[in-house]
Amino acid sequence: MGALFEFLLLFVCWLAALATLLVFLETWFGLSGRNPLIARRASGAYGLISVFVPMYGGREKVLQTFRSVLGQSYPFIELVLIYCEENRQFRDLAAEFRASRSHIPVRVVATPFPIDSHNDRIRALETAEPSAHGRWFVILDPDILLDRFAIEIAVEFAGSNEVSALALHPGIRCSSLIEQVIAPSMEQLLQMNRIASRRREKQKSAEFDSSFLLVNREAFDVINRINRLPGILNESGWSTWAYRLEGLQTFEADGSHWMWRNAAVRSWSADTNVHRHYRATSVGLTLLSAALALLTVFGIAFGFIHGIDNFTGASVLAFAGVSYMLMWISYFLFARRLHAAVWFAPLWIISHLPAAVLTLVEIRRLSRATLKISHKEAQKTQKEIL
Repeated sequence: MGALFEFLLLFVCWLAALATLLVFLETWFGLSGRNPLIARRASGAYGLISVFVPMYGGREKVLQTFRSVLGQSYPFIELVLIYCEENRQFRDLAAEFRASRSHIPVRVVATPFPIDSHNDRIRALETAEPSAHGRWFVILDPDILLDRFAIEIAVEFAGSNEVSALALHPGIRCSSLIEQVIAPSMEQLLQMNRIASRRREKQKSAEFDSSFLLVNREAFDVINRINRLPGILNESGWSTWAYRLEGLQTFEADGSHWMWRNAAVRSWSADTNVHRHYRATSVGLTLLSAALALLTVFGIAFGFIHGIDNFTGASVLAFAGVSYMLMWISYFLFARRLHAAVWFAPLWIISHLPAAVLTLVEIRRLSRATLKISHKEAQKTQKEIL
């Protein structure tokens, strides 16, 4: 019985090491590399920049984004706030922003429809575009915090390199020390679920919709005239896809040094990237990941207790050690990427188990929210039919 247990443990540890290696390679070689952005202060005047901010989501996040725009070093900026006229909270907030004293003029545009989906945001931007006077457009998500030099660096890079559309991808930051410890493990689990659900092609297509997009107005007008058709939603000028299609120069880069989102581990998927969601198999994969993490620790303890004199003990220790080191390295790389607790990497197992629990809680919450939305849509469709 003892020999059979040791053989099964050896086999499971070998499978765990192989699976950990495959996930590690798929994660870090599969993540799309982004071009480096050379940061330089503006060497000349690039004219007025219109910053569009559609107002949706939480009030506090919109307020933080507004303050970060007001603190920009580039002096020639106008802010265009877009809100649904039926949303009293954002209507009052926009009026408060407009009445505030600042060197940046604030323009307010109300829409008769709610700004919820991607198409709604495109319609809102089309509604607000005639009121903007800038030579450059910046389309900014309302949960992005900008460094003081973010817009100046972006317009200098685009202007000096003749780039028509510049898409920058924000980083992720956590406020408390506990969140900085757990965040790398949360990102590990989210990436693992993304890999297993085979959503890479969908994610790449979603990257055309950037959280920070800087476009030249002349190029925007060209694209807008080419693609304008009566009665059809024209979203071409608000993403990099049409600029690439028409042969104009575009650039996509990592902007995590100059812009970021504040994320909470209790709502990691929703806070970090709305395009990355858990799937139906995510519960099983998360539980399997937690079990493999415990198995790794158990295998190392088994190898040390039984010694490395025999083949089974040495092999179990080797395979479990490989899994532990791969998870250590992966945690370290994710922590660097998130500006989190890099020093905690050797103790990744301590954060992995709470991260698995938080992931399961978020999956349950998101599934309930999805069911409620589906139920409301079904009721709405039924009423329309009747």
